Amino acid sequence: MNILKNAALVATAVVATAGLSAPAAAQATRTWVSGVGDDANPCSRTAPCKTFAGAISKTAVNGEINCLDPGGFGSVTITKSLAIVCDGVGGGILASLTNGVVVNAGDKDKVLLSGIDIHGGGNGKNGVRVLKAESVVIRNSVIQAFSTPSSRGISVEGPAAVTVSGSAIVNNTTGLSGQVVSAGNNLLAGNGSDGQFASTKAPQ
Repeated sequence: MNILKNAALVATAVVATAGLSAPAAAQATRTWVSGVGDDANPCSRTAPCKTFAGAISKTAVNGEINCLDPGGFGSVTITKSLAIVCDGVGGGILASLTNGVVVNAGDKDKVLLSGIDIHGGGNGKNGVRVLKAESVVIRNSVIQAFSTPSSRGISVEGPAAVTVSGSAIVNNTTGLSGQVVSAGNNLLAGNGSDGQFASTKAPQ
């Protein structure tokens, strides 16, 4: 009996140790979203996620989320160095009654948003709201229809170097708020107040 009890105790200890040492789910450097995806998927190219919010938890620091096909991929909060790149695909965010993209990352984190159409539906809060990061680059994107009295296309409210290039910020209550640098080829039009680029620099 003692031998059986000892064997059972050893087996229990092995199972408990295995549970403690099991690695966390691996995050991928590149993940994918699709209009026909599912956030239960691993966000791989062959099994993409449905939303940016679903993909971001499965994307490693300094990783990239890409769009496989056109779709509305939902609002997202970014808390780490990350790129979301949907150039030529039609990656959309409908941000009715909310913010399109919130950047609240570390003071050394760098964020890139490229090829994204962020639409406020006439009642969204802010297209891109930057609370904290080292840098945020917005390129080849459209930010439009954030039209409540306090809405802004791009709102910089904390420490971050925000640069915009090749983008349209149109038909918002306020186009720009805070320190935003233009790298050229941007359009500010149809806003109740455009705001002002803090400065202009040559494209990198």
